[in-house]
Amino acid sequence: MWFSAKYFLLITVLLPFTEAGFRCFFGNWACTAGCVVLGQSSGLCDSDKICHCSENKININHFRAMLPSRCLLGQSACEGTCHAIGRSTGVCKNNDCACSDTYISPSEFALCAAESTCRMHCQSGGYATGNCDGWACNCVSNRNSGGLESPTE
Repeated sequence: MWFSAKYFLLITVLLPFTEAGFRCFFGNWACTAGCVVLGQSSGLCDSDKICHCSENKININHFRAMLPSRCLLGQSACEGTCHAIGRSTGVCKNNDCACSDTYISPSEFALCAAESTCRMHCQSGGYATGNCDGWACNCVSNRNSGGLESPTE
């Protein structure tokens, strides 16, 4: 699927910082997405293109309630929902999404929410580049034959 969970996570982090009118430029879906990221259950654009959030708080149980249906959208939707509640991964089993018991660490999130952050982190440490393997940032050096090294924190 062209839209990975990492890009979904990046969008959910950045979307609330846009102006409400900007979200309505894209339609009600963007308004709702921004409101959900801000902790409310939904949002709606009015005729003046102003986004109004529902004022109904969303909690972890709302995300957990979405888990079973996520597998109908594919494995990446399951993983993305599990990432949204801080779990390291999710797997579809018999059309039910099961999140892992392990949580992602703040450093894993900071380095691999966007792969470019991992790359810049590694390059600032003297490596040629960096890439994310799941939530692990691996620094790559051109000096040896394909050796991967974990970044120092």
